[in-house]
Amino acid sequence: PCQPKRKCMELLFDYLGFLAKTVTVVVAVMVILSAVASAAAHRALRSPPTGHVEVMQLNERLQSMHRAVEEAALPAAVVKRRRKADAKARKQHLKEEARREKTRGASGPVAETAPEAPSDDAPEAQTAQAEEQAPGASDVDSAKAVEPSQSSEKATRRVFVLNFEGDMAASGVESLRQEVSAVLGAAAVGDEVVVRVESFGGAVHAYGLAASQLARIRSHGATLTVAVDKVAASGGYLMAAVADRILAAPFAVVGSIGVVAQIPNVHRLLKKHDVDVEVHTAGRFKRTLDFLGENTEQGRAKLREELEDVHALFQEYVANWRPGIDLDAVSTGEHWYGQRALDRALVDELVTSDEYLSRACQDADVFEVSWVVPKPPLERLAGQFASTLGTALGKGASRALEGLLDRTTTGGLR
Repeated sequence: PCQPKRKCMELLFDYLGFLAKTVTVVVAVMVILSAVASAAAHRALRSPPTGHVEVMQLNERLQSMHRAVEEAALPAAVVKRRRKADAKARKQHLKEEARREKTRGASGPVAETAPEAPSDDAPEAQTAQAEEQAPGASDVDSAKAVEPSQSSEKATRRVFVLNFEGDMAASGVESLRQEVSAVLGAAAVGDEVVVRVESFGGAVHAYGLAASQLARIRSHGATLTVAVDKVAASGGYLMAAVADRILAAPFAVVGSIGVVAQIPNVHRLLKKHDVDVEVHTAGRFKRTLDFLGENTEQGRAKLREELEDVHALFQEYVANWRPGIDLDAVSTGEHWYGQRALDRALVDELVTSDEYLSRACQDADVFEVSWVVPKPPLERLAGQFASTLGTALGKGASRALEGLLDRTTTGGLR
């Protein structure tokens, strides 16, 4: 501890001076960032940012994961020999591809030529393979170590994977429409499009547009599969119903074929405080129920009529795509979990999207397609800051809750 009072005061003033300098620097940086953000916003208004399509081959990612796990269980020397043999096989494959391309360029398309004779390195590769399959090393067939590009040549079909995460406004439809357009430019009859849907539903017109985007895939002639890992209810099920097949995880929430409207009204509160609200309309039913004005029984009856009409449209749409469904039994607005939904023909198979796509990778080229709109640097920085802050607060709250529960439990045991 500081003994002389004067010394303590000097330290305090030094700290306050440092704090003032720090605040000044932070404020200056914020002013500069605000100016940059303002300039970027003006540029964005003149030329809105455009997005781009990103494609990832899931076969390669899955094989890479499998390879990592396999190699973790092998001795380092065996892993080294395996990688060396793979590199030689890859080099040989590239040579064959180059020769085929050269032949096609000279005389047009030709039949596949026989592979070249084994090189001098072949015995070494065979030795490495034999050592890998020796007892105690690995029982994995060396065919699994073939380069992904070689296995993809044998594929007879393609699977394109899209992801839709919905909110009340179905804002994900903006990306979905771009992804569907991109896929339909490459998909052929016989190809499959898998859409992973996760949504509790929302605005009717927004989810109607999202369902129409999926209908484009059916019209194109490709097979449409919708996978529900967590929830596809209300508007989410409106989208799923378009599919040739609906897959659901065992505890996924499905259904909720119904319509709801919830409108708060503060008219009596305003009237209590002598506040008048005037609503002028042209048209008998331009406004049925209102947030501020006084609602009438006629307006309520009209709103119920509109809800019934939307519900009827919902049922007709589902019945059009899934004619075997019992609408009277499932259009009550209820939702069901996996097996119960399967019993009611709301879904066709109980399986997670991970398992389904893993199986598809065995006999098809599987591509995940996403539409990416780059965010301005400041927006990315703000998002990272918000994410970090939210994580920190979440951990702090979790620890506090755990401490509270621990003290409560301990007190109870006493």
